[in-house]
Amino acid sequence: MDRRILAVAVLSALLSGCASLGAPPDVLMPPAPTPAAEAPTPSQDYDAGALLHTRGDDEGARRHWMRCIDDSSAASPERLDCLVALERLAPLPQSRTE
Repeated sequence: MDRRILAVAVLSALLSGCASLGAPPDVLMPPAPTPAAEAPTPSQDYDAGALLHTRGDDEGARRHWMRCIDDSSAASPERLDCLVALERLAPLPQSRTE
């Protein structure tokens, strides 16, 4: 009788140990769908532009601030912030035709 209890205990321990190992994740479940990237808000574009400007990437900052202006309403404070930031940037390089 003691052998049967011991055998059941060993068997259950082996089975639970094997179950914890599991199969590779791609066998059990398909990969989870990745969420669609959300468009940044005008406030996030302003902040990203400010960060790029401090790092010396004025072109990147200009792109973010232009998108901020395009995506914000006419009376929003973010639009005004982005307009002021663009005015303070160095002007776009003009090509010389001589």
